[in-house]
This record gives sequence, C-alpha cells and structure tokens, in this order.
Amino acid sequence: MRKTTLGYALHALMVLSAFLAVAVMGLCLWLRYEWDFKHYVYELEAQKVMWTGPYILITSSSLAMATSAVGVWATAAEHCRLLLLFALGSGISVILGLAGISYTLNHGIYHSDLFPWLEQRFWDLFHEMDYNERSARIIRIIQEDIQCCGPSDWKDYLSFNKVLPDECRNPDTGNIASGGCAEEFARWLEPKTGWLSGIALLLAVIQLGAMVISLLLRKAILQEKRKKNKPGCLVPSYSEV
Repeated sequence: MRKTTLGYALHALMVLSAFLAVAVMGLCLWLRYEWDFKHYVYELEAQKVMWTGPYILITSSSLAMATSAVGVWATAAEHCRLLLLFALGSGISVILGLAGISYTLNHGIYHSDLFPWLEQRFWDLFHEMDYNERSARIIRIIQEDIQCCGPSDWKDYLSFNKVLPDECRNPDTGNIASGGCAEEFARWLEPKTGWLSGIALLLAVIQLGAMVISLLLRKAILQEKRKKNKPGCLVPSYSEV
C-alpha cells in the first residue's frame, strides 16, 4: 500500500512538474523572441543583463521535462537505478532553476541591479543623442512606447538645455510623462520577470518533493525485494542497498 501510494504521488508530481516546465520554457522563449522586448534589449545592448536568467531557466526546464520522462518509466518499471537517476537529475535541475530565478530577479525587477544599470544606460543615451542618431532614435522610441521622459524625469531636458521631445507627451492628452525611463522601464519589465520567477520557483519546489518521494519509493521497492528474497533494482545483487 505504501509503495502504491508513493508511486501515485510521484506520478502526479512528475506530470505537474512537466506542465510547469513547459510553462517556464514558454515564458522564457517569449521573453527571448517577443518582438518589442527583443528590440529594446538589442537597442539597449542588454543581452547579457536581461537574457542570462531566462537562458539558465530554459536549461533547467528542459532537464525537468527529461527527468519527468525518466521518472515515469522508473516508477512504472520499479527500477531503482532509474529512480536514483531521476532524483539526481531533479536535484541538478533544481539547482539550475534556483540559479536562474536568482539571476532573473536580481536583473529583472525595479529593486534590483537592473535599475542602476538602466539609469546609467539611459544617461549615456541622453548625452549622446545630440550627435548620435542611433542613441536619439533609441531614447525616442522607448519614451514613446513606455510613456517615460528623460533618464530620471522630464526635468533632465531642462537641466541640460535640451528641447523637450514630442515623445515625452501623451498623444491623447498632451501631458508630459512624469516618470523617468530607467524607473518606468524597470516597472514595465517587472511583471514579466516576476511571473516567470514565480512559476519557476513553484516548479523547483515540486521537483524537490518529487525527488524526496522517489528516494522513499526506491527504499520501499528494495525492502519489498528483500522480503521476497529477490534481487533489488533489477540487478543480480544487493550492492545498491
């Protein structure tokens, strides 16, 4: 009864982790290839800052899907070595997942390393826009799309005797955007990275639970084999006990 219960519980967790792994990978690929976001990342030259975390999570979720397939087979066949392989793969996937979550949160929300990096980047673009057409185009596009004005706020243009561009104004009301681009861009990005990190964290917790249950199931299978005086783990010895 205990072995059967553990088997059903492990199957349920593996199916759930597989679905969550697909969701995590889908969100990562969306962040990587969604046109507007990809355009901003390339223009800001922020590939390393904004895509390293999703790349790590793609690797983690791929491993989670692979280990789920191994776990289903191991549970059905009551194969102790495959259960051990599943636990090992799940552990590696969890470590990668936590690393990806940590990097994503540390470079993807407002109160993180992202904000000072964005602030410095927008100030560089702001100072270059008078003589660099590319920098001027980038900051105009982001100001219009994100509804922001200047690196810190619209007063940056007054402080440096620059003409306030039309992109700083709301096209419907004509009001000047009050927020700076560094802050508004970080707040615009935060829900996306927040959802991704939350789902990835749930996946990691479920994988930890599945890993523990797989080891308990392996122990139960070995104990049953001993009682029946049969070789454990589908091999002709008890060396894995």
